[in-house]
Amino acid sequence: MAENVLVRVRAVVGRVGHLEGNFADDADIFRDLGVKSVAALDLLLSLEEEFSVAISDESFGDARSVSALARLIESLT
Repeated sequence: MAENVLVRVRAVVGRVGHLEGNFADDADIFRDLGVKSVAALDLLLSLEEEFSVAISDESFGDARSVSALARLIESLT
């Protein structure tokens, strides 16, 4: 996985989820990091804008960690 993609996904997740400090790349974004489900749409749209990709709702729902989102985005670029 490209380090640049992972770093950028972490930044988007941190910004949208209002997360401070360090968090594990494999932590569940919603369950472990406490990102509210209402922020999911904002996260999806922010990732699509950041990487200029279209992410299906199903694929986004299956990718529940920073590392899973980074792998998904790499597969789309």
